[in-house]
Amino acid sequence: MTRPIARTLSLALLLAGCLAAPAAAGGEDPAEAPLRRAAGFLWSQQQADGSWRSQNYGVMRSGQAFTPFVLHTLLGVPEEVCPRPAGGVDKALAFIRGRVAADGSLGHADPDVVEYPVYSTAYGLLCLLKGGRTPLADGDAELVARMAGFLAEAQFRPENGFGPDHPALGGWGFDAPLAPGEPGHMDLAHTRRALEALAAAGPPAAGPLAERFLARVQHLPDQAGLNPPGFDGGFFFSSVVAAANKGRHAEAPHQAGYRSYATATCDGVLALLAAGAPPEDDRVEAARQWLLGHPRLDYPQGVPTDHPEPWGEAISLYHRAVRAEAYVALGWPRGWQAEMAAQIAAQQRPDGSVVNLTSPLMKEDDPLLGTSLASIALTHALSPRR
Repeated sequence: MTRPIARTLSLALLLAGCLAAPAAAGGEDPAEAPLRRAAGFLWSQQQADGSWRSQNYGVMRSGQAFTPFVLHTLLGVPEEVCPRPAGGVDKALAFIRGRVAADGSLGHADPDVVEYPVYSTAYGLLCLLKGGRTPLADGDAELVARMAGFLAEAQFRPENGFGPDHPALGGWGFDAPLAPGEPGHMDLAHTRRALEALAAAGPPAAGPLAERFLARVQHLPDQAGLNPPGFDGGFFFSSVVAAANKGRHAEAPHQAGYRSYATATCDGVLALLAAGAPPEDDRVEAARQWLLGHPRLDYPQGVPTDHPEPWGEAISLYHRAVRAEAYVALGWPRGWQAEMAAQIAAQQRPDGSVVNLTSPLMKEDDPLLGTSLASIALTHALSPRR
């Protein structure tokens, strides 16, 4: 009986601390209250060892994937919105440090279950850079270098069997190559996270090769400025795993035959920026124009609404998170923030958590994942004054 009571008290204390945070001068931003509750919920779910662990899905139960993802989310929340509990960041960083393998990867500590090593390592590296001491302590500097080394080696490159015509060349997947020339699952989302982590750790040396992959999954007009059917500037998800492309096949014949859609286009433009493309780059501008023409926040346009698998509904929280990230990165005009905050607040439960129960396809029914995605969207929807 004592454990549930202790968890309830912990949640109450953390929410009380967040709710006691002072409102910004001039009135509260519409994103603040839901973000305060969401961050308070996430902090209340931290385990005694500093980790966050899924209670819904075994593949994320060891904490290797969720801990860096949730911590990175919370490090982005301004402390004046939700103060961090004493020792919370340090405990989470200690958990991450203790599970990095000799090759620099995070996600291989469980011999039976591999937990998204590229995602986990990328977020773990970013947490050490953002949440650790500045300048980095000697141990963390070495750890960051080792983790960056793993990510660099995990890129699908000619040296590990991916020739110039291979559709995975330049990208990343769940893990390092299965074998020379065999990527396993690979997609734009993993590529973006690896590029962002490597750019934060040092010069984006992986960027030029990554642009080869990004070119494969962006529907760019040709050099003459023509715009054949389907060449609309948007992105699709994977040039290797056909079923992962939630936009499905387009009716008009065009590059790879897959529709552009919103979440892929947001991840794609963020990957381009992380690879070193300047904001005025034609490829960035093409993606910007696609997003301008597909502005819905409540549904990822480009994903069919009549497909038997409800992918559009399944990625609604991910869509809001990556769209908010892309909007901020692109310097989007104001006006979307209040709508974004209102949509998420309408889904928020009394304990501050946010879940998507329309479909479990993307695991957004897990409170840690759903609430983290909602927090990312709300953090980026905060007024620029923060």
